[in-house]
Amino acid sequence: MGRFRPFGALISLARAQELVLAAAQPLEASESVELAIAADRVLAAAVVADHDVPGFDRSAMDGYAVRAVDVAGASPAEPARLTLLEAVHAGHQPRSEVGAGSCIQIATGAPLPEGAEAVVKVEDTARDGDAVLVRVAVERGKHVVPQGEDMCAGDEVLSSGMVLTPARVGVLAALGLAQAQVYRRPRVMVLPTGTELVPPGRPLQAGQVYDSNAPALAPLVRQAGGVSERTPALGDELGVLEKALCAAAVSSDIVVVTGGSSVGERDLLAPAMKRLGSIEFHGVAVKPGKPVLCGRLDGALVLGLPGNPTSCLLTAWLFLRPALRQMARRPPDLRRWQTAKLTTSVRAVQGRDQLMLVQLEGTGDALRATPCYRGSGAIMSMALADGVVALPAGSGASAGERVEVELL
Repeated sequence: MGRFRPFGALISLARAQELVLAAAQPLEASESVELAIAADRVLAAAVVADHDVPGFDRSAMDGYAVRAVDVAGASPAEPARLTLLEAVHAGHQPRSEVGAGSCIQIATGAPLPEGAEAVVKVEDTARDGDAVLVRVAVERGKHVVPQGEDMCAGDEVLSSGMVLTPARVGVLAALGLAQAQVYRRPRVMVLPTGTELVPPGRPLQAGQVYDSNAPALAPLVRQAGGVSERTPALGDELGVLEKALCAAAVSSDIVVVTGGSSVGERDLLAPAMKRLGSIEFHGVAVKPGKPVLCGRLDGALVLGLPGNPTSCLLTAWLFLRPALRQMARRPPDLRRWQTAKLTTSVRAVQGRDQLMLVQLEGTGDALRATPCYRGSGAIMSMALADGVVALPAGSGASAGERVEVELL
């Protein structure tokens, strides 16, 4: 008959999250990456402009570069007549200087010629042979982008710790930088446990199931700023788990063990961590998610998550995701909430907080929340859920009651 090792004293969800974050120290190491793959990475050093952008006064419109004094009295009834000297396009330098009574045709982005003070839009002009008739007056600087308007040499344009958005990658490119210095992404090694697990794509034998946890954790890790690898499913042997833990801790910042953290005879993570490292906590007063374990091994954070798919993903959302974001130096998630009316009653759970997965329907005051938890072993519970309702231990909720839903 199997033996069961009871949990010790359970700690609160809030305290468990505090302990995980305390162990998830931001990474110091950085690396240089090409701009093409720099988006969504975190800058490891401030960026100071080494030149003005743009580096010259340039036209903001297609039209004619003029002196303001030459068109001061221009109007549709009495246009100013200017001699056209040449045309200049973006990427080319003017050969002529704009003097009294003259102008130069200019394209958007082209350098403003010497002597010119403004640009008249082409729509406000007409051609008359080699002359240009200007029908509006323009003041100095009109339709001109001055040198350094975007960035000035010596300015800090991006700060260390900024997440590189597409626009910020554009800033680097505008300064002529081909690479960005960014913080290294946290490395996560996922160790699935259980002799019943089979990788997707292979045929199942009697009693086997596909491993959905490791494939589901990979995008969660990526979205939180990390990179992940996984091992094949580990057998239910203490020596096998200990060997895998030691190898993973050397090469990873976080080791995630799925399954093996409960209290059954084959749940070996706690005994292994007691022998090899240290345990911060084992057992959280929350449903689902009671078996979660947090420990340390050779500098790596070790998280033991339940093997049941919904419990695994929900606890990864609660613990792994914030730990990764902190390690990766990303800002904490902006927690988003909606108030909704429950469609069915929910029973209280004694001794543990309850995390109730719900689907949302409707809008505004008519927003409705329908519980969609099908059990911790059902991956569809998380797949269907739009959010989570947290109910304190011993508290249920009635149909029609308005509840706060944290969006997933």
